[in-house]
Amino acid sequence: MPFPYKRVLVVGATSDIGEALASRFVAEGANVMAVGRRKENLVAFVHKHGKDKATAVPFDITELDKIPNFATNIASTYGDLDCILMNSGNQRGVDFSKPDTVNMDVIETEYKTNYLSFLALTKAFLPFLQNKQQESALML
Repeated sequence: MPFPYKRVLVVGATSDIGEALASRFVAEGANVMAVGRRKENLVAFVHKHGKDKATAVPFDITELDKIPNFATNIASTYGDLDCILMNSGNQRGVDFSKPDTVNMDVIETEYKTNYLSFLALTKAFLPFLQNKQQESALML
């Protein structure tokens, strides 16, 4: 079955699974907006696939207060956006048997990246997707 979406926003497209999925979407004929913190990786993604198939969108999803404006800007610039994939994530080892080694800042960043940002992105993009006349998707 062919991939049904034509313009896809991939959050967490700078490496690993996110980059691989973004590349696969391009191969399936979609125009991909690659989102991530690492500009050099985004530039490399666009260079690899071409500006006609890929766009770099530098953004740090842990800046939760900036997500509403980010979503508004994306939706107004790319009205044909029909699919959003949220793939960002990180995981650090934490050993609570050694409490002195536990860094709460690291845990907070992980929580923001893996959970709170997805909730904020969903809240920000859902009205846009709900108002679309054609099929759209929000994938986690």
